[in-house]
Amino acid sequence: MVKFNNNTIMDHSEVTKDGPTPANIPNPTTIMRDVLYKPNNMISSTLLNRADTPSTGTIYYDLLPNNINGGSNTQFPINGINTVTVHTPTVIYAGVSDDQEHNQKTKPNPARSAIILDRPFTIMMPTKGQHRSIPGYGNRDYQKYIKLKEVWFPFDVKTESGTFIPKKTWYSIPVSDQSSNFYLPVWVDEGDYTVLFRTFAENSPGTGFTTQTNANLNLVNHVATYTVDVEVIGRVYDFRVTDVEDYLWEGVFRTGKGNQAHTGKYYWVGTNGIDGALRGNQEPFVLPILKGSNPLQGHSNITVKQGYKFKFDLKTKGNMFEGQDTIRITPTFYFADAKGKNRQEVDLYYHTKNKYFVKVGSKDDVFPIKATLDTRLRNVPQNEISMTAGTLFDLGLAQGGANDRLAFIQRYLQLAQREVGIGGFHGLDLSQPMRTFFGPMQVPAGVSVPRAHAAEQKWYGEYSVPTKSYIVPKGLNVYQQGRFNDKASFFLKNGYLIVNFNIETLRKGDRKNPHLQYIYAPLTNQWKREGFRYTVTDSYGGIFKLKDGDVMFYDGDKSMLDDFKSTGIM
Repeated sequence: MVKFNNNTIMDHSEVTKDGPTPANIPNPTTIMRDVLYKPNNMISSTLLNRADTPSTGTIYYDLLPNNINGGSNTQFPINGINTVTVHTPTVIYAGVSDDQEHNQKTKPNPARSAIILDRPFTIMMPTKGQHRSIPGYGNRDYQKYIKLKEVWFPFDVKTESGTFIPKKTWYSIPVSDQSSNFYLPVWVDEGDYTVLFRTFAENSPGTGFTTQTNANLNLVNHVATYTVDVEVIGRVYDFRVTDVEDYLWEGVFRTGKGNQAHTGKYYWVGTNGIDGALRGNQEPFVLPILKGSNPLQGHSNITVKQGYKFKFDLKTKGNMFEGQDTIRITPTFYFADAKGKNRQEVDLYYHTKNKYFVKVGSKDDVFPIKATLDTRLRNVPQNEISMTAGTLFDLGLAQGGANDRLAFIQRYLQLAQREVGIGGFHGLDLSQPMRTFFGPMQVPAGVSVPRAHAAEQKWYGEYSVPTKSYIVPKGLNVYQQGRFNDKASFFLKNGYLIVNFNIETLRKGDRKNPHLQYIYAPLTNQWKREGFRYTVTDSYGGIFKLKDGDVMFYDGDKSMLDDFKSTGIM
């Protein structure tokens, strides 16, 4: 029996005379165009990009089973097949978050993304972007063609989960993740850096690959690269008043009369911490200190008298650990009446032994303000000072080129008990003698412990206005007022002398270009972030409009000398 396409052509059954006439094999028809095409072919991921690769093909004819004298299977080459170009696309248009909200630089760099020490940041590595402007490419998502995404940081980072990534290490990002969060350790040096990104096409070789920016438009390249310029920036924060010398305030800061032990009560900028979260302190322990700030029973009407110093400290993060790094504090003076009205900027004058009416800020204003780091009522722990000394030695910053670590620490502790000049009524400069370190000591392997410890700094200072201030409206020159005495009508009275601080960091002794601003940075205001209040009502119902930087309201008519007047018997 012969069958063709399941149709019987010749029957094999026996007959007695005439058998059936064999049927005709159907005439051949033209095959459909896709019969010899195989759709959805997948190019092997091991096949590198290549242009105009020749293609070959063969058509095979196999004999039907059990054929009789039909010859053998036959094959013929297929001619005229087009060449094939393999070009697996990959793109990368990356980015790094710009933490402008916490950028305290005096002069921010708009050409670089700001990454802030001890804060999180985000990188963006989308798989979408512009490739060649031809069919099948263009601006689209190329995720399915990308097998690997990597980022390279020139500084140490930590992942969101806390995994430490040493600097200058390529780190893999899951291809499906369009963004990833990281954390910048506090010990990274401030300054300019460039972050590198790359994505590998699915068919990229393990070694010997070449790269191209943004996209592998040239098919010889299998990796797309991108760079982002960033700037690592420190911080200045946590200003607080820690003590007021006026004896009526002793019970606020000391656990008992004459005691050294601190109560743990401080007057902070506001109720928030460094990043705006609640700190835990409440009123009245916020700045400025004014009538009503003293919580002791019967002291609600107490203000601080002129001449009494107040102690304070503040913190920084970053490269503020060298010998010429300083905190500059510039006071501005205001006067408001007893009801908080008519606030105006003022100038101060005071008497010295050699001259009457010396203007604060003039060339004759040379009265020094001095301070001691390790003094009884500053409450700086001894180990904080000794560890700071050890870190300075380990970093090669020991004064005088000391070569014995223990001897240097002992000498440093002795010097910490000496009084040093920190400025005058016109302003303060807090420098190395009034600075300690408190950065982390437990760090990942490979990280310098001394460098990490020095990365966070605490600065100690104190300030007062003259014992007796003669207050005049800003710009009024008392020497042009003719004959006058201490009771002249142009001196402002019956109100409050307000001390307002502008706080800046100076690096490497550069006084013309302050590095960070506590208040007046173009992009942020740390004083405001820490919850400073802008209106306050004192214990007598006076409503005061406050300004960023207001620290202390001195009594405009009372002096510390009033507490030491003696009386005699005639």
